[in-house]
Amino acid sequence: MEKAIGNKKDRKGLVIQALVLLALVLLPFVLGNKFYLRLVTEIIIYGLLAMSLDVLLGFTGLLSFMHAAYMGIGAYTVAVFLSYVDPGASIWVTFPLGIAVTVVLAFAAGWLQVRTGGFAFALLTVAFGMMYYTLVWKARSITCGDDGLCGLPKPDISLGPIVLGNMNDSLTAYFFTLAVVAVCFFVTRRIMHSPFGAVLESIRENTERASFIGINVRNYKLMGWMLACTLAGISGVLFTYMKGSVSPTLMDARAGGIVLMMTLLGGMGTLWGAFIGAAAYIFLQDFISAMTENWMVFLGLAVILLTLFMPKGLADLPIRLGQRLTRQRSNL
Repeated sequence: MEKAIGNKKDRKGLVIQALVLLALVLLPFVLGNKFYLRLVTEIIIYGLLAMSLDVLLGFTGLLSFMHAAYMGIGAYTVAVFLSYVDPGASIWVTFPLGIAVTVVLAFAAGWLQVRTGGFAFALLTVAFGMMYYTLVWKARSITCGDDGLCGLPKPDISLGPIVLGNMNDSLTAYFFTLAVVAVCFFVTRRIMHSPFGAVLESIRENTERASFIGINVRNYKLMGWMLACTLAGISGVLFTYMKGSVSPTLMDARAGGIVLMMTLLGGMGTLWGAFIGAAAYIFLQDFISAMTENWMVFLGLAVILLTLFMPKGLADLPIRLGQRLTRQRSNL
């Protein structure tokens, strides 16, 4: 009975998410403003990054303070390749390259990190994240240091000889980003609703019990870590394509804190809540910064209030409203 109810909820959630995707497909034809279209594209990219952290924190129970570093690795890999190797490189070359470099570095860090747990794991993420950030900042001859790499060529989106568009076009960038992130979301959703996702949740709830029943905790933690970092690397590649520039601020400690804030705002363990959290943070930042230069103070207060009164995140709001409507109908 419980399984049938769970399957019904999953199907309902899938239908709602498909409708949201359809709305996002139609959104550019409603907005008609390139600035806001770029803003929504940025929200989708940061939503993917926050979702990657949700895989790690919400499902596996592992906290990464510097998760944005892996977005930076993907972003800088593409930026350096386009700057020094082949400015006219195809998107089908730079895209897998950015992911591959992220995966290699994430595996090196993850192999050591999963041998710890809890606070020690979180501290190691800081250590590796700061190491990557310092390398990017100090390698001035390659990365231009704190100035970053600017004016990067934006690749064409092509299928064989057919060119569908260029990432310099806001509409092309939006639809390409949306397509990639949609695939990432539904694949990750499927993974998290599989036995693999159930094992990750069991590790989150009780690591010792999971180990006692024969689960190789280290291997599963490493696989969860690798999935999260791969998604972060994809978000970094998309960021470079959209912005045409990268800088060390993309992967510093503040960036790591912002991603964590987005994940907590949206609601952990939901995947789609990460996109709500990213949208809330970026829109609040854009709205408040237009009114005052001290926007960080007011943004911090807004986030504190949301966290206090909605501890399960903004993703919990539709659930609360649905429960309230159900109670009102039953009272009638």
